[in-house]
Amino acid sequence: MNNEVKEKIKKVPILGPILSKLYWVFYIDRHNKKQLLKNRGLKNVEHGKKCFIIATGPSVKTLDLKVLTGELCISVSNFFVHPDFNIIKPKYHIFVPLWPTVTEEQCILLFEDAEKYFPGGQNVLVAVTDRHIIEKNKLFLKQNIFYHYIGSNQLNAVSEIDFSKPIPEIQTSAQITIYLGLYLGCEKMYMLGCDHDWILHYGETRHFYDEKSSAASRAGFNEWKNTDLEITFMSYLNLWRIYKLIRVYAMSKGVSIYNSPTSLLDVFPKMTLEDFFSLK
Repeated sequence: MNNEVKEKIKKVPILGPILSKLYWVFYIDRHNKKQLLKNRGLKNVEHGKKCFIIATGPSVKTLDLKVLTGELCISVSNFFVHPDFNIIKPKYHIFVPLWPTVTEEQCILLFEDAEKYFPGGQNVLVAVTDRHIIEKNKLFLKQNIFYHYIGSNQLNAVSEIDFSKPIPEIQTSAQITIYLGLYLGCEKMYMLGCDHDWILHYGETRHFYDEKSSAASRAGFNEWKNTDLEITFMSYLNLWRIYKLIRVYAMSKGVSIYNSPTSLLDVFPKMTLEDFFSLK
């Protein structure tokens, strides 16, 4: 069963969560449970630390990221094309699952491009549903590879984020990155490049990098394909809803999350990077 079918299952009214659970039990659990169990070794390994969540929004261009050298950083997606990537050397890098508008060829090109930038021994997290792509193409052989599985259940204050099992639903890569920070045991998190302002630039593809730097974009990937304003509005509503659930969950665990001042996201307190460094 491919990711497109999986996404269609999730959208079936009422039965969606049930069918998604069956997909986990009879397919993912059967073939990949052992891969996810490896993630138990990540639980609380960064206990009590500050963590920097680095996404790919345009605001990254305005920041001197060299100040993050030696800090615990988790990056996502195409951040590896940043000129300071191998100065910062994020300890963890996450890729979200192959989604319906991305072809397998584009996904392979993205992973192959990432390998050119990744230092050996880095921790790379990839969707377990994309495991066949990794193994078939012999990718990330010099990295520590971990697999994750994004389920359809909502996050709530009494649940536990456990990367050895299906983790709660997400709307964007920054959210799974926060999940990982929580699972690692981080005490404070700061979000960089999580601008979430694409509603102000409808139809434009905007990142800190030129789109020619993206292997997937060079191969024809278009993030605005098969969308319209209604879909965009619904996406925003779900995006904010999940972030608010994350806020409640984090507070219940005594974890503080802060966001950059220029971000449109107003769920978390905003402060400058300099002020975050001054927190005790």
